Amino acid sequence: MNNLRPANTRYQVVCVCGGCGFPLGLASTARITVVGKALQAGGIGFRLLHCGPSPVAMNTQKSGVHQGIPFEYTGTMRRPKSRLPRLFVYFGSVFGLTVRLFRLSSRRDTLVYLYLMGGPLNLFVAGLCKLLRIPLVQELCEWFPGEKVDEQNGEMKVVTCSAFTKWLYKKPMFQLASGALVISEAIEQRVRERCAKVNPNLLIHRLPNIVDIQRFAAAPSTDELAPTFVYCGNSGWMNDVFFVLRVFTLVKQNGYGGKLTIVGCSNRRDEILKYAIERGLSPMDVVLAPYLDDRALEATYKSAIALLAPLRDDDRSRTRLPNKLAEYLASGRPVVSCNIGDLSNFLADNVNAYLGTPGDEVDFAARMIAILEDPVRAERIGLAGQQACFAHLDYRAHAGALAEFFIRCLECHPNNEVWSAQRRTSHAGISSK
Repeated sequence: MNNLRPANTRYQVVCVCGGCGFPLGLASTARITVVGKALQAGGIGFRLLHCGPSPVAMNTQKSGVHQGIPFEYTGTMRRPKSRLPRLFVYFGSVFGLTVRLFRLSSRRDTLVYLYLMGGPLNLFVAGLCKLLRIPLVQELCEWFPGEKVDEQNGEMKVVTCSAFTKWLYKKPMFQLASGALVISEAIEQRVRERCAKVNPNLLIHRLPNIVDIQRFAAAPSTDELAPTFVYCGNSGWMNDVFFVLRVFTLVKQNGYGGKLTIVGCSNRRDEILKYAIERGLSPMDVVLAPYLDDRALEATYKSAIALLAPLRDDDRSRTRLPNKLAEYLASGRPVVSCNIGDLSNFLADNVNAYLGTPGDEVDFAARMIAILEDPVRAERIGLAGQQACFAHLDYRAHAGALAEFFIRCLECHPNNEVWSAQRRTSHAGISSK
Protein backbone atom coordinates (compact mmCIF):
# COMPACT_ATOMS: atom_id res chain seq x y z
CA MET A 1 0.00 0.00 0.00
CA ASN A 2 1.30 3.42 -0.95
CA ASN A 3 1.16 6.30 1.48
CA LEU A 4 -0.74 9.36 0.32
CA ARG A 5 1.92 11.91 1.20
CA PRO A 6 2.61 15.28 -0.39
CA ALA A 7 6.25 15.88 -1.25
CA ASN A 8 7.92 18.75 0.60
CA THR A 9 4.72 19.50 2.54
CA ARG A 10 3.79 18.87 6.14
CA TYR A 11 0.14 18.34 6.90
CA GLN A 12 -0.89 19.04 10.50
CA VAL A 13 -3.42 17.33 12.74
CA VAL A 14 -4.32 19.06 16.01
CA CYS A 15 -6.00 16.81 18.57
CA VAL A 16 -8.44 18.58 20.88
CA CYS A 17 -9.29 16.64 24.05
CA GLY A 18 -10.30 17.33 27.62
CA GLY A 19 -10.66 15.55 30.93
CA CYS A 20 -8.37 12.63 30.09
CA GLY A 21 -4.99 14.07 31.09
CA PHE A 22 -1.70 14.13 29.22
CA PRO A 23 0.91 12.66 29.08
CA LEU A 24 -0.46 10.47 31.90
CA GLY A 25 -4.16 9.89 32.17
CA LEU A 26 -7.09 7.69 31.32
CA ALA A 27 -7.23 4.99 28.65
CA SER A 28 -8.11 7.68 26.10
CA THR A 29 -4.65 9.15 26.59
CA ALA A 30 -3.04 5.96 25.30
CA ARG A 31 -5.24 5.90 22.17
CA ILE A 32 -4.53 9.55 21.42
CA THR A 33 -0.80 8.94 21.77
CA VAL A 34 -0.68 5.94 19.47
CA VAL A 35 -2.93 7.60 16.84
CA GLY A 36 -0.51 10.52 16.90
CA LYS A 37 2.48 8.21 16.44
CA ALA A 38 0.74 6.44 13.55
CA LEU A 39 0.02 9.75 11.80
CA GLN A 40 3.59 10.90 12.31
CA ALA A 41 4.79 7.62 10.81
CA GLY A 42 2.50 8.36 7.85
CA GLY A 43 4.14 11.75 7.29
CA ILE A 44 1.63 14.01 9.09
CA GLY A 45 2.43 16.38 11.93
CA PHE A 46 0.50 15.84 15.16
CA ARG A 47 0.10 17.89 18.32
CA LEU A 48 -2.38 18.01 21.19
CA LEU A 49 -4.42 20.72 22.91
CA HIS A 50 -5.86 19.66 26.28
CA CYS A 51 -8.86 21.77 27.34
CA GLY A 52 -9.41 21.68 31.07
CA PRO A 53 -7.42 20.54 34.10
CA SER A 54 -5.61 17.20 34.31
CA PRO A 55 -7.36 14.47 36.33
CA VAL A 56 -3.94 13.02 37.15
CA ALA A 57 -1.82 14.90 39.69
CA MET A 58 1.37 13.38 38.25
CA ASN A 59 1.02 15.67 35.23
CA THR A 60 2.95 18.82 36.09
CA GLN A 61 4.06 20.25 32.72
CA LYS A 62 1.67 22.63 31.01
CA SER A 63 3.42 21.96 27.72
CA GLY A 64 6.06 19.59 26.46
CA VAL A 65 6.71 16.60 24.23
CA HIS A 66 5.72 13.01 25.10
CA GLN A 67 6.74 10.08 22.90
CA GLY A 68 7.36 12.57 20.10
CA ILE A 69 3.98 14.32 20.49
CA PRO A 70 3.94 18.03 21.40
CA PHE A 71 1.18 18.90 23.86
CA GLU A 72 -0.19 22.00 25.55
CA TYR A 73 -2.88 22.73 28.12
CA THR A 74 -5.08 25.65 27.06
CA GLY A 75 -5.59 26.80 30.64
CA THR A 76 -4.71 25.96 34.22
CA MET A 77 -3.80 22.33 34.87
CA ARG A 78 -5.16 22.03 38.41
CA ARG A 79 -8.87 21.58 39.23
CA PRO A 80 -9.99 23.73 42.20
CA LYS A 81 -12.23 22.07 44.78
CA SER A 82 -14.56 25.05 45.09
CA ARG A 83 -17.25 25.42 42.43
CA LEU A 84 -16.78 29.09 41.50
CA PRO A 85 -12.99 28.95 41.02
CA ARG A 86 -13.49 25.70 39.10
CA LEU A 87 -15.89 27.42 36.70
CA PHE A 88 -13.32 30.17 36.08
CA VAL A 89 -10.68 27.53 35.32
CA TYR A 90 -12.90 25.77 32.78
CA PHE A 91 -14.01 29.00 31.14
CA GLY A 92 -10.38 30.06 30.92
CA SER A 93 -9.45 26.78 29.26
CA VAL A 94 -12.27 27.10 26.72
CA PHE A 95 -11.24 30.69 25.98
CA GLY A 96 -7.63 29.59 25.47
CA LEU A 97 -8.78 26.83 23.12
CA THR A 98 -10.97 29.27 21.19
CA VAL A 99 -8.03 31.62 20.63
CA ARG A 100 -5.88 28.76 19.33
CA LEU A 101 -8.60 27.54 16.97
CA PHE A 102 -8.99 31.04 15.54
CA ARG A 103 -5.26 31.03 14.83
CA LEU A 104 -5.64 27.75 12.93
CA SER A 105 -8.43 29.06 10.72
CA SER A 106 -5.99 30.73 8.31
CA ARG A 107 -4.12 27.46 7.69
CA ARG A 108 -5.38 25.16 4.97
CA ASP A 109 -3.00 22.36 5.80
CA THR A 110 -4.43 21.74 9.30
CA LEU A 111 -7.26 19.52 10.56
CA VAL A 112 -8.76 19.14 14.04
CA TYR A 113 -9.07 15.63 15.49
CA LEU A 114 -11.79 15.93 18.14
CA TYR A 115 -11.35 13.45 20.99
CA LEU A 116 -14.49 14.51 22.85
CA MET A 117 -17.44 12.15 22.41
CA GLY A 118 -20.09 13.98 24.39
CA GLY A 119 -21.00 17.05 26.38
CA PRO A 120 -21.42 20.73 25.49
CA LEU A 121 -17.69 21.10 24.75
CA ASN A 122 -18.00 18.63 21.86
CA LEU A 123 -20.79 20.70 20.34
CA PHE A 124 -18.92 23.96 20.93
CA VAL A 125 -15.65 22.82 19.35
CA ALA A 126 -17.35 21.15 16.38
CA GLY A 127 -19.56 24.20 15.79
CA LEU A 128 -16.60 26.57 16.04
CA CYS A 129 -14.60 24.49 13.56
CA LYS A 130 -17.58 24.56 11.19
CA LEU A 131 -17.80 28.34 11.55
CA LEU A 132 -14.05 28.76 11.00
CA ARG A 133 -14.10 26.25 8.10
CA ILE A 134 -11.57 23.97 9.78
CA PRO A 135 -11.88 20.30 8.73
CA LEU A 136 -12.74 18.09 11.70
CA VAL A 137 -12.48 14.34 12.35
CA GLN A 138 -14.64 13.01 15.18
CA GLU A 139 -13.25 10.17 17.31
CA LEU A 140 -15.74 7.42 18.16
CA CYS A 141 -14.08 4.71 20.22
CA GLU A 142 -17.29 4.29 22.22
CA TRP A 143 -21.00 4.66 21.57
CA PHE A 144 -22.34 6.61 24.51
CA PRO A 145 -26.06 6.46 23.60
CA GLY A 146 -25.87 2.67 24.03
CA GLU A 147 -27.15 1.09 27.20
CA LYS A 148 -24.69 -0.41 29.68
CA VAL A 149 -25.06 -2.64 32.70
CA ASP A 150 -23.77 -0.96 35.86
CA GLU A 151 -23.64 -1.84 39.52
CA GLN A 152 -25.50 0.49 41.83
CA ASN A 153 -25.96 -0.21 45.56
CA GLY A 154 -25.15 -3.86 45.03
CA GLU A 155 -27.67 -4.34 42.19
CA MET A 156 -27.09 -4.60 38.44
CA LYS A 157 -29.05 -1.96 36.55
CA VAL A 158 -29.29 -0.81 32.95
CA VAL A 159 -27.96 2.73 32.58
CA THR A 160 -28.70 5.08 29.69
CA CYS A 161 -27.10 8.35 28.68
CA SER A 162 -28.54 11.86 28.96
CA ALA A 163 -31.09 13.30 26.56
CA PHE A 164 -28.43 15.76 25.37
CA THR A 165 -26.08 12.94 24.37
CA LYS A 166 -28.86 11.11 22.51
CA TRP A 167 -29.64 14.30 20.59
CA LEU A 168 -25.96 14.94 19.87
CA TYR A 169 -25.54 11.46 18.36
CA LYS A 170 -28.66 11.74 16.21
CA LYS A 171 -27.53 14.62 14.05
CA PRO A 172 -25.13 17.40 15.19
CA MET A 173 -22.05 15.22 15.80
CA PHE A 174 -22.08 13.90 12.23
CA GLN A 175 -23.42 17.01 10.53
CA LEU A 176 -20.54 19.15 11.80
CA ALA A 177 -17.68 16.75 10.97
CA SER A 178 -15.70 16.01 7.82
CA GLY A 179 -14.78 12.50 8.95
CA ALA A 180 -15.33 9.94 11.70
CA LEU A 181 -12.68 7.63 13.17
CA VAL A 182 -14.55 4.58 14.52
CA ILE A 183 -13.20 1.66 16.56
CA SER A 184 -15.62 -1.15 15.70
CA GLU A 185 -17.84 -2.59 12.99
CA ALA A 186 -20.96 -1.90 15.05
CA ILE A 187 -20.14 1.80 15.49
CA GLU A 188 -19.21 2.11 11.81
CA GLN A 189 -22.61 0.75 10.80
CA ARG A 190 -24.44 3.16 13.10
CA VAL A 191 -22.47 6.15 11.84
CA ARG A 192 -23.21 5.22 8.23
CA GLU A 193 -26.92 4.99 9.01
CA ARG A 194 -26.98 8.45 10.58
CA CYS A 195 -24.74 10.28 8.15
CA ALA A 196 -26.73 8.92 5.15
CA LYS A 197 -29.36 11.51 6.00
CA VAL A 198 -27.51 14.36 7.69
CA ASN A 199 -24.08 14.27 5.98
CA PRO A 200 -23.71 11.82 3.05
CA ASN A 201 -20.20 13.13 2.35
CA LEU A 202 -18.87 12.16 5.78
CA LEU A 203 -15.72 10.06 5.42
CA ILE A 204 -15.43 7.07 7.77
CA HIS A 205 -12.37 5.03 8.72
CA ARG A 206 -12.34 2.07 11.12
CA LEU A 207 -9.28 1.91 13.35
CA PRO A 208 -9.12 -0.81 16.01
CA ASN A 209 -7.38 -0.38 19.32
CA ILE A 210 -3.78 -0.04 18.09
CA VAL A 211 -0.52 -0.08 20.07
CA ASP A 212 3.24 0.33 19.83
CA ILE A 213 3.96 -3.38 20.24
CA GLN A 214 7.73 -2.87 20.49
CA ARG A 215 7.30 -0.73 23.59
CA PHE A 216 5.48 -3.42 25.58
CA ALA A 217 7.18 -6.49 24.12
CA ALA A 218 10.63 -5.18 25.08
CA ALA A 219 9.73 -4.22 28.66
CA PRO A 220 11.71 -6.06 31.37
CA SER A 221 9.78 -8.35 33.70
CA THR A 222 10.21 -8.54 37.46
CA ASP A 223 9.96 -11.68 39.58
CA GLU A 224 6.88 -11.78 41.80
CA LEU A 225 6.78 -13.81 45.02
CA ALA A 226 3.20 -14.87 44.23
CA PRO A 227 1.23 -15.18 40.95
CA THR A 228 -0.32 -11.79 40.28
CA PHE A 229 -3.37 -11.01 38.16
CA VAL A 230 -3.47 -7.42 36.92
CA TYR A 231 -6.47 -5.24 36.04
CA CYS A 232 -5.80 -1.75 34.71
CA GLY A 233 -8.59 0.82 34.60
CA ASN A 234 -9.83 3.96 36.30
CA SER A 235 -12.39 4.92 38.90
CA GLY A 236 -14.97 5.59 36.18
CA TRP A 237 -15.26 1.83 35.65
CA MET A 238 -15.95 0.70 39.21
CA ASN A 239 -18.40 -1.98 38.02
CA ASP A 240 -15.42 -3.71 36.35
CA VAL A 241 -13.35 -3.33 39.52
CA PHE A 242 -16.13 -4.94 41.57
CA PHE A 243 -16.41 -7.70 38.97
CA VAL A 244 -12.72 -8.66 39.15
CA LEU A 245 -12.88 -8.59 42.96
CA ARG A 246 -15.81 -11.02 42.95
CA VAL A 247 -14.06 -13.23 40.40
CA PHE A 248 -10.82 -13.23 42.37
CA THR A 249 -12.83 -14.22 45.45
CA LEU A 250 -14.02 -17.31 43.55
CA VAL A 251 -10.43 -18.15 42.63
CA LYS A 252 -9.37 -17.93 46.27
CA GLN A 253 -12.39 -19.94 47.45
CA ASN A 254 -11.29 -22.75 45.15
CA GLY A 255 -8.04 -22.99 47.10
CA TYR A 256 -5.67 -21.08 44.81
CA GLY A 257 -3.16 -18.46 45.92
CA GLY A 258 -1.94 -15.31 44.27
CA LYS A 259 -2.70 -11.62 44.36
CA LEU A 260 -4.81 -9.13 42.43
CA THR A 261 -3.24 -5.81 41.40
CA ILE A 262 -5.64 -3.03 40.42
CA VAL A 263 -3.95 -0.14 38.62
CA GLY A 264 -5.37 3.38 38.36
CA CYS A 265 -8.13 3.31 40.98
CA SER A 266 -6.20 4.11 44.16
CA ASN A 267 -8.20 7.33 44.61
CA ARG A 268 -11.06 5.07 45.73
CA ARG A 269 -8.87 2.87 47.90
CA ASP A 270 -11.12 2.72 50.97
CA GLU A 271 -14.20 1.81 48.92
CA ILE A 272 -12.37 -0.95 47.03
CA LEU A 273 -10.78 -2.49 50.12
CA LYS A 274 -14.11 -2.40 51.99
CA TYR A 275 -15.77 -4.21 49.08
CA ALA A 276 -12.95 -6.80 48.98
CA ILE A 277 -13.06 -7.48 52.73
CA GLU A 278 -16.86 -7.87 52.67
CA ARG A 279 -16.37 -10.69 50.17
CA GLY A 280 -13.80 -12.50 52.28
CA LEU A 281 -10.59 -11.22 50.74
CA SER A 282 -7.70 -10.06 52.87
CA PRO A 283 -6.18 -6.59 52.37
CA MET A 284 -2.97 -8.50 51.56
CA ASP A 285 -4.70 -10.16 48.60
CA VAL A 286 -5.32 -6.86 46.80
CA VAL A 287 -2.67 -4.37 45.68
CA LEU A 288 -3.93 -0.91 44.70
CA ALA A 289 -1.42 0.82 42.45
CA PRO A 290 -1.72 4.50 41.51
CA TYR A 291 -1.43 5.88 37.99
CA LEU A 292 1.89 4.56 36.72
CA ASP A 293 4.38 6.12 34.35
CA ASP A 294 5.19 4.28 31.12
CA ARG A 295 8.06 2.18 32.42
CA ALA A 296 6.28 1.12 35.60
CA LEU A 297 3.12 0.18 33.68
CA GLU A 298 5.07 -1.88 31.14
CA ALA A 299 6.91 -3.74 33.94
CA THR A 300 3.62 -4.38 35.77
CA TYR A 301 2.15 -6.02 32.67
CA LYS A 302 5.23 -8.17 32.10
CA SER A 303 5.31 -9.42 35.69
CA ALA A 304 1.66 -10.55 35.71
CA ILE A 305 0.59 -14.15 35.41
CA ALA A 306 -2.38 -12.83 33.44
CA LEU A 307 -4.05 -9.54 32.50
CA LEU A 308 -7.78 -9.03 33.02
CA ALA A 309 -10.21 -7.21 30.69
CA PRO A 310 -13.79 -8.10 31.73
CA LEU A 311 -16.72 -7.21 29.46
CA ARG A 312 -20.46 -7.41 30.02
CA ASP A 313 -23.25 -8.45 27.70
CA ASP A 314 -24.41 -4.93 26.95
CA ASP A 315 -24.36 -2.45 24.09
CA ARG A 316 -21.31 -0.61 25.43
CA SER A 317 -19.22 -3.82 25.33
CA ARG A 318 -20.52 -4.90 21.92
CA THR A 319 -19.51 -1.63 20.31
CA ARG A 320 -16.06 -1.05 21.79
CA LEU A 321 -12.64 -2.59 22.22
CA PRO A 322 -11.03 -1.97 25.62
CA ASN A 323 -8.20 0.51 25.14
CA LYS A 324 -5.94 -1.63 27.34
CA LEU A 325 -6.51 -4.82 25.35
CA ALA A 326 -3.85 -4.06 22.74
CA GLU A 327 -1.31 -3.17 25.42
CA TYR A 328 -2.11 -6.38 27.28
CA LEU A 329 -1.59 -8.50 24.15
CA ALA A 330 1.59 -6.64 23.17
CA SER A 331 3.20 -7.58 26.49
CA GLY A 332 3.02 -11.27 25.61
CA ARG A 333 1.24 -12.16 28.86
CA PRO A 334 -1.98 -14.25 28.83
CA VAL A 335 -5.13 -12.14 28.52
CA VAL A 336 -8.46 -13.05 30.11
CA SER A 337 -11.43 -11.28 28.54
CA CYS A 338 -14.90 -12.08 27.17
CA ASN A 339 -16.08 -13.27 23.78
CA ILE A 340 -18.00 -10.23 22.53
CA GLY A 341 -17.59 -7.52 19.91
CA ASP A 342 -14.76 -7.11 17.41
CA LEU A 343 -12.09 -8.81 19.50
CA SER A 344 -13.55 -12.14 18.36
CA ASN A 345 -12.32 -11.27 14.85
CA PHE A 346 -8.71 -11.99 15.83
CA LEU A 347 -8.84 -13.72 19.23
CA ALA A 348 -10.05 -17.24 19.98
CA ASP A 349 -10.56 -18.89 23.34
CA ASN A 350 -7.69 -21.18 24.41
CA VAL A 351 -5.77 -20.29 21.23
CA ASN A 352 -4.39 -16.77 21.72
CA ALA A 353 -6.46 -15.59 24.70
CA TYR A 354 -8.81 -16.83 27.40
CA LEU A 355 -12.32 -15.68 26.46
CA GLY A 356 -15.23 -16.32 28.78
CA THR A 357 -18.94 -15.63 28.57
CA PRO A 358 -19.60 -11.87 28.96
CA GLY A 359 -20.55 -11.00 32.53
CA ASP A 360 -20.24 -14.58 33.79
CA GLU A 361 -18.15 -14.51 36.97
CA VAL A 362 -17.83 -18.28 37.32
CA ASP A 363 -16.71 -18.69 33.71
CA PHE A 364 -14.19 -15.85 34.05
CA ALA A 365 -12.81 -17.36 37.26
CA ALA A 366 -12.47 -20.76 35.58
CA ARG A 367 -10.13 -19.26 32.99
CA MET A 368 -8.00 -17.63 35.67
CA ILE A 369 -7.79 -20.99 37.43
CA ALA A 370 -6.80 -22.68 34.16
CA ILE A 371 -3.83 -20.31 33.97
CA LEU A 372 -2.76 -21.13 37.51
CA GLU A 373 -3.07 -24.87 36.85
CA ASP A 374 -1.13 -24.88 33.59
CA PRO A 375 1.22 -21.87 33.43
CA VAL A 376 3.28 -23.42 30.61
CA ARG A 377 0.26 -23.57 28.33
CA ALA A 378 -0.72 -20.08 29.44
CA GLU A 379 2.70 -18.82 28.33
CA ARG A 380 2.12 -20.28 24.85
CA ILE A 381 -1.31 -18.68 24.63
CA GLY A 382 0.15 -15.35 25.77
CA LEU A 383 2.81 -15.45 23.03
CA ALA A 384 0.15 -16.38 20.46
CA GLY A 385 -1.84 -13.34 21.59
CA GLN A 386 1.24 -11.20 21.08
CA GLN A 387 1.55 -12.50 17.51
CA ALA A 388 -2.11 -11.67 16.88
CA CYS A 389 -1.45 -8.18 18.21
CA PHE A 390 1.53 -7.78 15.90
CA ALA A 391 -0.55 -8.84 12.89
CA HIS A 392 -3.68 -6.79 13.63
CA LEU A 393 -3.01 -4.02 16.16
CA ASP A 394 0.53 -2.65 15.76
CA TYR A 395 0.27 1.00 14.78
CA ARG A 396 2.88 0.69 12.04
CA ALA A 397 0.57 -1.56 10.02
CA HIS A 398 -2.15 1.13 10.12
CA ALA A 399 -0.04 4.26 9.57
CA GLY A 400 -0.42 4.50 5.78
CA ALA A 401 -4.18 3.99 5.62
CA LEU A 402 -4.75 6.31 8.60
CA ALA A 403 -2.68 9.07 7.01
CA GLU A 404 -4.62 8.68 3.75
CA PHE A 405 -7.90 9.03 5.60
CA PHE A 406 -6.91 12.25 7.39
CA ILE A 407 -5.54 13.76 4.18
CA ARG A 408 -8.77 12.93 2.34
CA CYS A 409 -10.77 14.60 5.12
CA LEU A 410 -8.59 17.69 4.80
CA GLU A 411 -8.44 17.91 1.01
CA CYS A 412 -12.14 17.11 0.43
CA HIS A 413 -13.23 19.88 2.78
CA PRO A 414 -15.06 22.64 0.82
CA ASN A 415 -12.62 25.26 2.07
CA ASN A 416 -9.71 23.32 0.58
CA GLU A 417 -10.99 21.93 -2.73
CA VAL A 418 -9.30 24.50 -5.00
CA TRP A 419 -6.17 24.60 -2.84
CA SER A 420 -5.97 20.80 -2.82
CA ALA A 421 -6.28 20.56 -6.60
CA GLN A 422 -3.46 23.07 -7.05
CA ARG A 423 -1.32 21.22 -4.51
CA ARG A 424 -1.87 17.86 -6.19
CA THR A 425 -0.87 19.37 -9.52
CA SER A 426 2.28 21.02 -8.17
CA HIS A 427 3.41 17.94 -6.24
CA ALA A 428 3.60 15.06 -8.67
CA GLY A 429 5.09 12.95 -5.89
CA ILE A 430 1.71 12.35 -4.29
CA SER A 431 0.69 8.73 -4.73
CA SER A 432 -2.78 7.33 -4.14
CA LYS A 433 -3.95 4.09 -2.78
